[in-house]
Amino acid sequence: MSSSRRGLTARQPLGPRRGRADLKHLRAMTEAEICKTAPPELANLPRDFWKDAKLVKPAARRSRKE
Repeated sequence: MSSSRRGLTARQPLGPRRGRADLKHLRAMTEAEICKTAPPELANLPRDFWKDAKLVKPAARRSRKE
């Protein structure tokens, strides 16, 4: 008997996993929608806030095999 006849479907994730953004959803949002949902402490950031930011790449993960 196939799973479709039993009414079973594959489990779909409810949203992004921890630490992962739903980029498809974010790209579909307007700038106004993003500003509306942003935390209040981000409202008054100076325009040059990220000017001196530096990209830091995470260290490579070690294998669990030992």
